[in-house]
Amino acid sequence: MIAAVIPEFGRMKVREVDDPQLSGSTDVIVKVAAAGVCRTDLETMSGGLVPAYGQPVFPYVAGHETTGWVEAVGSEVSVVAPGDPVLLHPLITCGLCDGCRAGRDMYCSNSRFPGVDATTWGGFAEYMLTGERAVVPLPADADLEELAGYSDAGLTAYHAVKRLIPYLNPNGTVAVIGVGGVGHFAVQLLREMTSCTVIALDVDSTRAQLGEQLGAHASFHGPIETMLASVLELTNGGVDAVMDCASGGSQSVTPLDFVRKGGTVSLVGGGASLNVDTLSAVVKEITIVTNLVGTYTELQELIGTQRSGIRSLHTTFPLSDTTEALHSLTTGSVVGRAVLVP
Repeated sequence: MIAAVIPEFGRMKVREVDDPQLSGSTDVIVKVAAAGVCRTDLETMSGGLVPAYGQPVFPYVAGHETTGWVEAVGSEVSVVAPGDPVLLHPLITCGLCDGCRAGRDMYCSNSRFPGVDATTWGGFAEYMLTGERAVVPLPADADLEELAGYSDAGLTAYHAVKRLIPYLNPNGTVAVIGVGGVGHFAVQLLREMTSCTVIALDVDSTRAQLGEQLGAHASFHGPIETMLASVLELTNGGVDAVMDCASGGSQSVTPLDFVRKGGTVSLVGGGASLNVDTLSAVVKEITIVTNLVGTYTELQELIGTQRSGIRSLHTTFPLSDTTEALHSLTTGSVVGRAVLVP
């Protein structure tokens, strides 16, 4: 098959590799329809994830947002059959550990993370090997390119909004930093799931305006210092919560500066280190919430939000143009998610 592989840190090359093979009774091979491109893939390619997952076994295939059609199944698979359209949860989980049994399968102590964990190949390929527990069956008429971004970007945003809701008042104000792959979902989901005023923030004016088009009540763009001043003026002292979907911040400004006393900072995705002035944080009694993907059940719930008009904005690229897709993500020129189509 053809795949976009990382032969060494700093490079990705489209070339032929061996097809995946069934080896376990609950294995599922998927013919890839679409694979979302995430900043995590850039981190995988650069070596930024080594502290978390170790040195990749090269060549390595990235990609953790995948839709497709079932190609082959193991002997004990009963949920899907060849030809079925599916969306893949990012993690392949065991179902037996405490995390899985509690319904928090993203805490699985025996999970595999295709395209991220340095050993399990992901979806930047014509075919992908996964497990039955990761497969979400879809309707026959599902738009597989549209749904690719749900697998991680949408799921992470949905999970983060659900975790943030207990900290919000009905008339509160929430700022979203970064209206990209995750942030454009966050803006929509905050409008759908809360009654809060939503402010969209992005260094790029087009993406900030996109936030308003997707439902934000206001938007600001520019350097983080400029956006902070605008938010503080608009809210008379700070928002009730901020969702940082872009590792927003600088040496002088952090997401904590955007919230008022008793506020909450929701960190969505990994990125640069967050410097916390603990005295200031304690005096303001700020709550910091971190977020990791989401559960299989939450992914099923998220798919249902399509009925309410939640959009998964994306730009498609042929698998052969993976380098161009990565460049578009790096430069911020892509709207929503870049999606590779084999």
